[in-house]
Amino acid sequence: MTGVHPVTLRAWERRYGLVNPRRTAKGHRLYSPEDVHRIRRILELLDQGVSIGQVAPLLESPAPEPGETPATGVWPGYRRDLQAAAAAFDHHALERIYADALSLFPVQQVIPRLLAPVHRSLVEDGGGPQALAALQFFRAWARPTLGCRFRHEASHASGPAVALCPYPRQGDGLEADMLALLLATHDLRVLRLCGPGQLEAVGTLQARSGAGAVVLVGPAPLAEAVMRKTLPRWSAHLPVPVFAAGPAAKAHTPALERAGLIPLDPDPQRAAGTIHARLQDPAADDGYI
Repeated sequence: MTGVHPVTLRAWERRYGLVNPRRTAKGHRLYSPEDVHRIRRILELLDQGVSIGQVAPLLESPAPEPGETPATGVWPGYRRDLQAAAAAFDHHALERIYADALSLFPVQQVIPRLLAPVHRSLVEDGGGPQALAALQFFRAWARPTLGCRFRHEASHASGPAVALCPYPRQGDGLEADMLALLLATHDLRVLRLCGPGQLEAVGTLQARSGAGAVVLVGPAPLAEAVMRKTLPRWSAHLPVPVFAAGPAAKAHTPALERAGLIPLDPDPQRAAGTIHARLQDPAADDGYI
């Protein structure tokens, strides 16, 4: 109901006293509607950048006015430490920082506020052997880490199916891993194809599986011919919406819209929310959010 992992809920209870569910005679926790409302309020505060240690007093305060930010939060420190661990090629530090963040925050916030910004920063660091090695080291750690969590979430997903594939002639990337996991936390059944992307295979997957949407994702710029000819011809024959995700979607928004695709916000959590909302309400408005 809230998307918060049980381990995180227990940490909020034991370490910070944020929730206090009733217990059965055997010790099982029972969460009331009031508890659910409180947990959602906690998520709202965390999403505004509030440190977990600052949440308790704010729960008893009125909600802030639109545009107000209660606190700067812990994310800048987490991002700095995680990027430094990648630059130092310290696998144990990567694991420790990620585990600490995940013990206090749901993965729906850890990905867009920690992993995605660090990955983007490493990409933007540019050339040079050191920067390239740090980026590749980070990806080599992050991809199996997210893949393990994705398999867990996917095993419980029972909602509509979504086909997730790389853009034409692009390979698999961390962007696809992050989006796949976040889609699974929305209870969507994610059907993935590995790269290099082949649109014919995507069409076959959608037709055979009955997927309610197709998502193309990737980091690299798309060729003009792909956006002007290949994608329009292909998407016109699909009976479901086709979303464009990742940095490529932001770079080519107008061209992708002309090709019949729906560009998504570069924030992977917002992108996953848009896809989920569309599948829940096919009449929902499309577009870049």
